[in-house]
Amino acid sequence: MIFTLLASYPVALIYKRLPHNPNLKHLFSIIIAIIVLFEVFDLSNAFYVMLGGSLISYAIIYFVKGVWGPRLVFLYALGHLSINHIYRQFNHITYDKYDTTGPQMVLVIKLTSFAFNVFDGRRPNKELTPYQRSKAITSMPSILEYLGYIFFFGGFMVGPAFEFMDYRQFTNMEMFRVDEKTKNHLQLKPLQLVNEHFNKKSDNVTGGPIKYYVPNGMIPAMCKLGFGIFFILCIVTFGNNYSVDWALSEEFKNTSFFNKLIYIQIASFCARLKYYIVWLLAEGACILSGLGFNGYDDHGNAKWNRVTNVDIIAYETADNIKSLLDTWNMNTNKWLKNYVYLRVTPPGKKPNFFSTIATFGTSAIWHGFYPGYYLTFISGAFVQSVHRTLRRNIRPIFLTPKFSSLKPLYDFFGWLFTQTMIHYVVIPFNILSLRNTLTIWKSLYFYGHVAIILVNAAFWLGFNKVIANIVDEDLKKKKGQVKKWKVERKERDGEGKVAINETGIPLEFDNSSVCLEKEE
Repeated sequence: MIFTLLASYPVALIYKRLPHNPNLKHLFSIIIAIIVLFEVFDLSNAFYVMLGGSLISYAIIYFVKGVWGPRLVFLYALGHLSINHIYRQFNHITYDKYDTTGPQMVLVIKLTSFAFNVFDGRRPNKELTPYQRSKAITSMPSILEYLGYIFFFGGFMVGPAFEFMDYRQFTNMEMFRVDEKTKNHLQLKPLQLVNEHFNKKSDNVTGGPIKYYVPNGMIPAMCKLGFGIFFILCIVTFGNNYSVDWALSEEFKNTSFFNKLIYIQIASFCARLKYYIVWLLAEGACILSGLGFNGYDDHGNAKWNRVTNVDIIAYETADNIKSLLDTWNMNTNKWLKNYVYLRVTPPGKKPNFFSTIATFGTSAIWHGFYPGYYLTFISGAFVQSVHRTLRRNIRPIFLTPKFSSLKPLYDFFGWLFTQTMIHYVVIPFNILSLRNTLTIWKSLYFYGHVAIILVNAAFWLGFNKVIANIVDEDLKKKKGQVKKWKVERKERDGEGKVAINETGIPLEFDNSSVCLEKEE
């Protein structure tokens, strides 16, 4: 796998230098996919599964015009993946061996998002959200363009998964279109002007041929490659010495709780290095090909985060569960949000409990049917609930002038709690087995679940009232400032509401003045 990901870099350079003909680019990716699956991995069956599933989904969405089009594609794609997950599980195929389910998981994201995008392209614009309008497919692609998207060489194996309209605008160069007004406004760095021989349309402003400027993504791509290689070296030098499986040994059981706790933190970090490696290397190849381009910032610098799948620094330094999860497997999270969570919510309604359950269920089935996945997701849901309770009630205390000096300490303990809890929760995700997971959790005295129970019990017994009493005196001193803030805010935006949490504390005090901070 690593060899294939590294080989995608020279392939990306070749791809970028192809004549600017979309059909040629589609065909190039399909050929590369065939070579990789047939010759490198000996997974010809994976190619046939992907090809067959793609054509069936294309036919469904082509002939079924209504809402049942994407629904049938979703049921078919996820159902087919589930059958292969079950086959893998019953035949005891370990995850050390790459099989059909790997590329098929990426395929499910592409097929289902494509189906909904086609459905959105047939709906009135007024019924769509801004995101849906930007991704809606108003004209069905040719089979060649469609398969070029499915088998794009930079993401068909391990991701990143991306939207069809991103791929279309990438291959027809619309992604790189910059008019002279925008170019001068942003003071863009010197860019490569692409020959527009394949597109004879005229610019509506200048009347001349449309110009496409392709920024050079070599440096950001090499940065991804460099970090990927660095994490490979980490695994080779010390990562293999800290396996989560060692927590099943008698030696681990006989160590002190503190040593067990430290070991689990290190082992869990080493376990996610393999995800960092494949995601970084794959993203780097996409950047090098140009697909990772995501417009320009206000200073005219190119942004390369279109297909980013993980923000490592943000993940490792996150001081709350929400921030941590938002930076992990980001493209899958976008898919779950835009094509499950929001799609099962009735128009004009807010997402409800059913939306959450549907999203959780889809994510679990998409991963497979090992008990470990479900233990992680269910426990993770409880951890998220505890995080919301603590953040909603505890954090405002450290935003008041009286306790603001302790805010860094609060942030540190937030980080410590987040990391120790997530490392505990992901143990079954790495172990997969129910029995082995319970064995390790027992050795750790179920500290994660104990913490969940204690926090919920404390607030059930009225701990939030204790918090309110602690800051009551400080709150009384600030009532005048709250009133002043309400008046100032009303003059500014017509609203006079103050964000108060369950303890009766304004959500933020800053330099002795009250400010509104949106509660997460």
